[in-house]
Amino acid sequence: MADLIEHLESFLGHMSSGSRGDETTPEGVQVAWFPDSPFAGVTTLVTVGLSRRHLAMPNGGALHQELMMHVPKSDYPARAAGLLFQVAGEMVRRGSALQHAQVIGPRGPLFPGSRMTAMVAISPLYLPDAFAVVRVEDSVPVVLTWLVPITAGEAEVVRRDGWEALEQIFVAQDPDLSDPGRPEVALCEPES
Repeated sequence: MADLIEHLESFLGHMSSGSRGDETTPEGVQVAWFPDSPFAGVTTLVTVGLSRRHLAMPNGGALHQELMMHVPKSDYPARAAGLLFQVAGEMVRRGSALQHAQVIGPRGPLFPGSRMTAMVAISPLYLPDAFAVVRVEDSVPVVLTWLVPITAGEAEVVRRDGWEALEQIFVAQDPDLSDPGRPEVALCEPES
């Protein structure tokens, strides 16, 4: 995993700490913390060790994947680490990877006082394209997947109209996707 940590630190800066989770955490999976990255006031959390598993895709293929989340430095990182451990555990139990634009939830508030009840799995938009895939041990490509907290309404847009529809709304309204306390974006009703 040295190659993975080296890759993460080359884009996110020095890893400040980490978490090993608890008895429900998949064996060998940890979460690394990178403060003030990708910008000041934000902590990026990344799983380390999930990519040791060959995870199935619906098309019959498979991939190696690590999960990440950006959250404000105060109050959110510990809860975000718990969410990453939870999703990693579900992936390991199912033996399957997350697909691009896959919605997880809604499951109730992800963070105390937050309207975010679901997450969508996408490429890391706040980082350079070169960050998204890293080759580790024996040139195995590892896909880094950003779990973005979203509201139930935003999750419904993805389910109904696809990720591109929500992405267009995000581009137009420019919400801070690293802030689980953000309000829901203004959603358009489907045309009848």
